[in-house]
Amino acid sequence: MSTTAIRVMKKKKILVIEDDKRITTALAVRLEAEGYEVLTAVDGFDGLKLILTERPDLLLLDIWMPVGTGFSVVQRLNALGLDTIPKIFITASRLRGLRRAAMQLGGSGFFEKPYDPDVLLQAIAQALNPLPEQLEGEPAIASGSYAVPPPGA
Repeated sequence: MSTTAIRVMKKKKILVIEDDKRITTALAVRLEAEGYEVLTAVDGFDGLKLILTERPDLLLLDIWMPVGTGFSVVQRLNALGLDTIPKIFITASRLRGLRRAAMQLGGSGFFEKPYDPDVLLQAIAQALNPLPEQLEGEPAIASGSYAVPPPGA
């Protein structure tokens, strides 16, 4: 008689740091429907506390929020040596240079609101499960319109 081990897959944990409650709720519902565990924070300070205590698998960060921007959160994480957590930035801002700043901070993706939720889900899945060529610095999404290009590109 043979015994088969059943492997239980742990849900990937995503932290959404977003100050707009409607967007947070919509993201949480969509991500949970896709099988992710979702944590939420309304500002950079609460987000940073959750990152340190919960150790999420991916961060989905708004750029402009009260009590710490998405960029300042990532800068603090990088200073703490937690720069390997995949990060996807979202923003309603059209300021030039935001995409470049996200890239320089190690972002896996960059989305301007409104964004296509299916493309965002694709970017999240690819950031959580990179293909071997993506581990070598290729962008997470081939279309390039939403992915942050690799450093030096």
